[in-house]
Amino acid sequence: MKSNLFWIIVFGGVIICSALAAFLFSRAPVSFAYIYQDGELTVTADLNDVLEPYMFYATGIHGTNVINIDHGRISVFAASCADLTCVRQGWVGSGRVPIVCLPNRLVVTFEDGYSDKGVDAVVG
Repeated sequence: MKSNLFWIIVFGGVIICSALAAFLFSRAPVSFAYIYQDGELTVTADLNDVLEPYMFYATGIHGTNVINIDHGRISVFAASCADLTCVRQGWVGSGRVPIVCLPNRLVVTFEDGYSDKGVDAVVG
């Protein structure tokens, strides 16, 4: 019985350590936010260089969005669209999910500071 308990503790510890490492190392720090209005790049913001939070208006022919930029994160504070999905998304500090406001044709994408967009791996 002690042998089984030992292996349960060992495997449990390995699983917990693996999950913790996957969580800690999977989150790439966001460095740049690219804001597109009607398919055109309008603003590029280096989120790591923001010392004071600020807001600005992204206005296009389809509507207006008020965007908050803080150190390492960005959000849409207000929008003139009906569904307000972009506002409810809240603060985004990860490069995995873009902020999109389809009615106003606004897209905010992210890029980490250390990706060089080159070859990721070679298999051969």
